[in-house]
Amino acid sequence: MKSVNQITAEEVLNADPVTVSPDMAVSKIKTRMEENDLRAVPVVDEKDNLKGAVGYRDVIRHIQFNPEKTKADQVMHEPPRFDEEDSLVDLAELRINSGRKMLVLEEGGKLVGKIDDTEFREAFAEAEEIDDTNTRTIGSNEVIRVFEEDSIEEARHKMLDNNISRLPVLDNNGNLTGMVDSTDILTTIVPKESPSPGGTSGPTDKETQIAGGNKKLKMTDINVSEIMNRTPLTHEGHMEGREAVELMNDHESSQIIITDDDYPVSIVAVKDFIDHVAGYQVSDMLLVQITGLDVDEEKAVVHEKIEKTMRGTLGRKVEKPKSFTVRVRKFDKDGKQHRYEFTVKLDCEFGVVTAQEEGWDMMDTLDTALNDINTQIRKEKEKREEHRK
Repeated sequence: MKSVNQITAEEVLNADPVTVSPDMAVSKIKTRMEENDLRAVPVVDEKDNLKGAVGYRDVIRHIQFNPEKTKADQVMHEPPRFDEEDSLVDLAELRINSGRKMLVLEEGGKLVGKIDDTEFREAFAEAEEIDDTNTRTIGSNEVIRVFEEDSIEEARHKMLDNNISRLPVLDNNGNLTGMVDSTDILTTIVPKESPSPGGTSGPTDKETQIAGGNKKLKMTDINVSEIMNRTPLTHEGHMEGREAVELMNDHESSQIIITDDDYPVSIVAVKDFIDHVAGYQVSDMLLVQITGLDVDEEKAVVHEKIEKTMRGTLGRKVEKPKSFTVRVRKFDKDGKQHRYEFTVKLDCEFGVVTAQEEGWDMMDTLDTALNDINTQIRKEKEKREEHRK
C-alpha cells in the first residue's frame, strides 16, 4: 500500500490503450467504444502520433449525420495531458478540473498511455487513504429514481435537472430492478429531422425522436424498462471504502448501488473516490514551517516548491513525513542584491535529514538544498533495503 501522494501516473497508466485513427468513421468508433466499454479513446496516426481524443458524447452527437463520412478528426477534442511523475492526487485534480473522462501521456508527440475510470479504480486498490473512507460518507445519498414504466423522456429530464448521469429503476412495488444511465439514452436518441437508419426523413414536430429502422418513435413512447441495465452492481447496506473498491474491481464496474431491503439508498462511483482523493494535498499531511522570509510572495513560492517536491521523487521515497522546516537568512550585497542561506530539515521515518546551501538566486539555492535532501534520503533508503536482503 502507498499514499495517494506516492502513487505515480507511471505506475497506473494503461500503456496499450485502444485507439482510433483520424480517418475512422464515427459509426466504427461507436462500435469499438461499445465493444470495449469505453467512454473516450485517443486518436493516433499510423506513427502513433497523438492527434486528439474522441468522447462517447462526441460520437453520439454526430452518429446520425453521415456516420460513414464523418471522421474522428472532425469530432475530436484536445485531451488533458499529465506527466508520468504526477501523483494520484494530481491526476484526480486534473480529471476534475478538465471535466474529461480520459487523460493522456505523450512524449515527443507520441501517445505513451492513458488513464480513465478503469485505471483510477485499479489504483485506488493500492491507496492507503481508501481505508479511511466509507460509502456512507463519500457516496451520493440523495438518490433520484425512476420507474420501469416511466418514459425515457422523463428519465432524461431528471438527469438534466439534477445534473446526474444514472438513475436506479424501480418496479411498481418499489423494488430495485435495474439502472438506466445517460449513455443508454444517448444511443437511442435521434435528432429531429435527421435521416433514420432506414433512410427516411424524420417528422418536423418539436419532440426528440428515437432510432428504429424505417420508423421513428417519440421518447415518450419508450419505457425505461426497454433500455435499462437489469443487472447493475448492488450491495445491501453501506460498507468500507476498501471493500467497495475491491467489489467494483472484481466486477469491472464504475459504480455500486447501495440498497436497504432491496431499495436504493445511495450510489457510490469511481468519480466519488476521485473527488475524495483530490483533497489529499501534501499540505494536509505535512507540517511546513518557513522562517526568515518577510515577503508573502516569497513564502508562497517556497511553500509551493516544497509541496511539488513532496509530490514528486522525494515524496515517493518517504512514507511518513512529519514536518518540513525551512530557515532562510538574507544578506545584503551593496544594498542591491541579496544572498540567500537555506537550512532545510525534513523529519520523517529516516530521522531528521538536513541540508544547508547558499546562493544568489533564492529558488536555485532552494532547489540545490532539496536535491541534497533527496540524495540523502535515497542513499539511506538503499542502505536499509540492502540490510533487509
